[in-house]
Amino acid sequence: MTNRTIVVGLAGAFVGMTALLLIGGVVLHPIALALAVPFGAVSYFLWYHASGRLHDQARRSAEQAGPTERERARQRARAEANRERAYRAAGTDGGRGPNAGPGTGQRGARGPGGTGARDPRDRAPAADRMSEREAYETLGLDRTADSEAVRRRYRERAKRLHPDGEDGDEEGFKRLNEAYEVLKN
Repeated sequence: MTNRTIVVGLAGAFVGMTALLLIGGVVLHPIALALAVPFGAVSYFLWYHASGRLHDQARRSAEQAGPTERERARQRARAEANRERAYRAAGTDGGRGPNAGPGTGQRGARGPGGTGARDPRDRAPAADRMSEREAYETLGLDRTADSEAVRRRYRERAKRLHPDGEDGDEEGFKRLNEAYEVLKN
């Protein structure tokens, strides 16, 4: 016998008990009606399970819940690797070197580290900024687009180009961010 056969048999037994309790409640005593309610509920859930709908519902809920723990770990690892690359590109180890201890994070020439290395996030913006025309072209919008359209287009393209994503493009993402900065002001 399979598990499904057992569940169908149990559902049939509970349906039968529910029917007997309903008849007994009408004919004999109303307390039997109160007892029929939980039997009816159990019958319903057993049928829902036997039909496969409970499994489908649970699978859909799990898919909507988001990434699994393994996927989240991969995302964290990619984010850490991107941070490391940014620190290396800026010429600092971000307070992670052999002399780095508690409170020795590197925050500039007079920061707690005192080494003169700077945090890559403290860099000044590039002097050669993108023009508005280039920004609209990068986002694929015409010059009459309102700020809401700019924001929507930026978000949809950022999801696709983000370096931590499946088909991420770091250079394209940087260019997209630059275009958005130009147009949001």
